[in-house]
Amino acid sequence: MPNTDFTEFTDLQEVQTMLAETVKSWANEARKSGLQEGELNGIEKGRQQEATKLFLLLVDSKFGAVSQELQARKQLASPEEIEQWTKQIFQAETPAALLKS
Repeated sequence: MPNTDFTEFTDLQEVQTMLAETVKSWANEARKSGLQEGELNGIEKGRQQEATKLFLLLVDSKFGAVSQELQARKQLASPEEIEQWTKQIFQAETPAALLKS
């Protein structure tokens, strides 16, 4: 294991103690890493939800009620597609034209 100091031990109790401490250290590092990854995923999901919410608000403002087709397409769309649609909302003449952009 990188960055692990393996020193000589004079009795088995020392080895057992060192192994227990090392395993605890690894477990703590893995937990911290998992928490950070989960936090980042949560932040990204929140950003995507807000971007989708803004897109639907703009569609409603420009075209009126959001159609079922648009609702369905939104569910399947990637964040990049929703971003592209949001950028094109002011140029589109209809919701159908918007979805083709």
